[in-house]
Amino acid sequence: MKKLEVRCPSCSSRGYIEISEEEVEKAVRGVFAVNISEGIVCEHSFVTYIDKNLTVRDTFMADFQLELPEITPPSVKEPETSPQLESIDVSLIKLNLTANLLVNIIRAIFFKKKVLILTDQAFMVNQIYNFFDYITKNSYEISVRVKSEEESQSESSKDDIILKNNIILQDYDDILNPKKISIERLLVRKFLEEYEFMTSLIHLHNGIQKSYELSETIVEIVNNLKKKEKLISKKVIEEIAKVHNVKIQLPYLDFLYEIVENYFKIKIPRSSNVSNFLSTL
Repeated sequence: MKKLEVRCPSCSSRGYIEISEEEVEKAVRGVFAVNISEGIVCEHSFVTYIDKNLTVRDTFMADFQLELPEITPPSVKEPETSPQLESIDVSLIKLNLTANLLVNIIRAIFFKKKVLILTDQAFMVNQIYNFFDYITKNSYEISVRVKSEEESQSESSKDDIILKNNIILQDYDDILNPKKISIERLLVRKFLEEYEFMTSLIHLHNGIQKSYELSETIVEIVNNLKKKEKLISKKVIEEIAKVHNVKIQLPYLDFLYEIVENYFKIKIPRSSNVSNFLSTL
């Protein structure tokens, strides 16, 4: 067993965990995720990612009570190969892009923001482009650019979100506030923790595509509302279940509302919290 120091991403408390070297070996071409419960380091629960060299690469908060809607059958089919899939080295993505970087880029895409990624790893540039092109295929339009820091000086504007590893260099609208992000973390967490590379990639693509499809349904619901009519959360959840045969939780519905308002630019006529509560009784 190997003892590693970890730091809580919320309160910065430090503590130690013990890791089985044999378990980490199983993730030799990726990263090994450790779920740290409340009371081990501090009062918070979080996820720590460890690489094959037994080095802590990343930590981030994750709400273990949240669930993504079930969008695939229990037994996932073996992914079909394609030139686009084969162009992506998922092990390189998992080893060289931090969890928080992935979360922040996906969050920016959901908000229809231009993203500038700074890197000194030239070998990753095409991999990054291919990766984000694939996971947003048939759904979101994206504007993701990868540059060196020198190139970025003439390439960026104040409307861009600028990221480098775990550092947010520019985010004037504060959309990457970690207190406001939950579903994106869950998507990335499931991607990183899936051992089969192609399966993890396809699951992430499917999760992102499903968020787009469900958001489109909400846009249609809003467009069909009568004048001054408000959305009732329970009715929206029921309509989504009817149309897509998926069950979603209220936090996931709030996440879809964010996409509708920020990506599709459709204002959600929300009912009051009291009305939403009474509709669940």
